[in-house]
Amino acid sequence: MLGASLFMTGSLPKSFRCMAPILAALTLMLGACGKREPSGVGALDADASLKQVATAMDRKDYALALVLLQPALQGRPNDPLVLNLKGAILTKTKDYDGALASYETALKSSPGFFAARYNIGALMALRQQWEPAIAYYKDLLRAQPNNELVQYKLLLLLLMRDSDAGLQGQLFPPGITSNTPAWYFAAAARAYKEGQPREAAKYIDVARSVFGDQTAIFQEELDESGLATAKR
Repeated sequence: MLGASLFMTGSLPKSFRCMAPILAALTLMLGACGKREPSGVGALDADASLKQVATAMDRKDYALALVLLQPALQGRPNDPLVLNLKGAILTKTKDYDGALASYETALKSSPGFFAARYNIGALMALRQQWEPAIAYYKDLLRAQPNNELVQYKLLLLLLMRDSDAGLQGQLFPPGITSNTPAWYFAAAARAYKEGQPREAAKYIDVARSVFGDQTAIFQEELDESGLATAKR
C-alpha cells in the first residue's frame, strides 16, 4: 500500500495521475481523476476527514483511519475515490471480504474506475489465488494494453510463479526503457529473481534518482511480491 504522504501527486506524469490512487492514500487526490460527489452539506467535513485519514495512514494506524473516514463516507457515499480508500484501509487490516465489497461498490458507482479494478486483482494475489490473479491482470492488460502499472504487476506475478516465460519476455524487454519507473523496477524484479540483489539495487537507485517519489507504488508492489526476500 502507498503511504498517505504521497497523496499530493501534481508532479506525476499525466499518464500516472489517474492510476495513482490505486492502493491507499493516493486515493486522496481529490478530483484528480474519476468523478467527485457534488459539493453540499458536509462537503468540508468530508475533505477534512480525508486529510486526517492521510495522516493516520502515514502512521499505519489503520483502525483510526477507518474511523476518520466515516464523515467522507457519509458525505460522499457514492464517491469511488472514497469507497476505494475504504477498501484499501480494510485490505491493510486484512479484512479482504470487506475490502472486496468496497471495491465492487466503487465500480458500481463508476464502472470504469481503474483503481478499484486494479485492487480487486491485488486482493487475489494477497489471498494467494495466484492463477486467478494472473488471469485477471491478463484480462486487464488486454483492456489497457499501454498501462505500465498493470504490465508491471503482471510481470511480478509471473516471476513469482515461474509462469508464462514467453509473456514475461514481452513485458519491459531489455533496452526499451519507458517514461515511468516501471522498466527499472521490472529489471530489478528480474535481478532479484536471478539471485542478484546488488544488480537489482542499482536499477532501483537509478529509478529513484530520475523519478523520485513516483517510484513509491512500484517499490511497494515489489516489496509485497516477496521477490526481494525469497530464498534461492
